[in-house]
Amino acid sequence: MSIQISTRIDEETKLQFDKVCERIGVSTSNALSMFIKGVINYNGIPFNVIAPSEKVAENAKEYTPNNTVRPSFEYGSMFGKIWMADDFDAPLDD
Repeated sequence: MSIQISTRIDEETKLQFDKVCERIGVSTSNALSMFIKGVINYNGIPFNVIAPSEKVAENAKEYTPNNTVRPSFEYGSMFGKIWMADDFDAPLDD
């Protein structure tokens, strides 16, 4: 038996989420189910939830996925040394 969960988000966020899900090959529903199961398995949110410093927040305002400037992260996975390329098949930068 399954139940329905409902939430409200703005339209632009939903469209962006749908695009990411499509690129990685999962439905929106499956992505949310994976997140929920991750919370259960991790016994909490399965990633760091912290308030960014003012510097990181300011950089994030200027960053868009299509520009060439990477945001300077101060925290997170590998302390900002790992980032996702826009084009998976593009040559790697050193």
